[in-house]
Amino acid sequence: MAIDLLAKFSVTDKVDAQNGQDLFALFLLPGEQVLLNYKHSRDRVIFTSQKIIAVDVQGLTGKKKEFRIFPYNKISSFSVETSGTFDMDSDFKIWVSGVGLFSVKFGRKIDIKEIGRFLTERISG
Repeated sequence: MAIDLLAKFSVTDKVDAQNGQDLFALFLLPGEQVLLNYKHSRDRVIFTSQKIIAVDVQGLTGKKKEFRIFPYNKISSFSVETSGTFDMDSDFKIWVSGVGLFSVKFGRKIDIKEIGRFLTERISG
């Protein structure tokens, strides 16, 4: 039975792929590349050549961190909801085999369609 992990991640800015790499470098395989990198405050959502990594930095000091890692081959489906007139955020959801649902809100200035195209290329076929 899958566990529902409807996370409340939210990112507002796209940053350079290498920005903050020391935060998540431990989870990168040799030769794995960061292709898309988004952040809000101290939190990150990173799309690599192999997986999605979400980093939730917690507490006042930021020493406590939660890393959620989703290999593309475990993603069974995803949805993209663009922002509207009154809803300023776009919603991105993935369903991960054996885990459940993971959700991220993307700020209005982030091109959610770019993420949809990117993920389609990674999980198709």
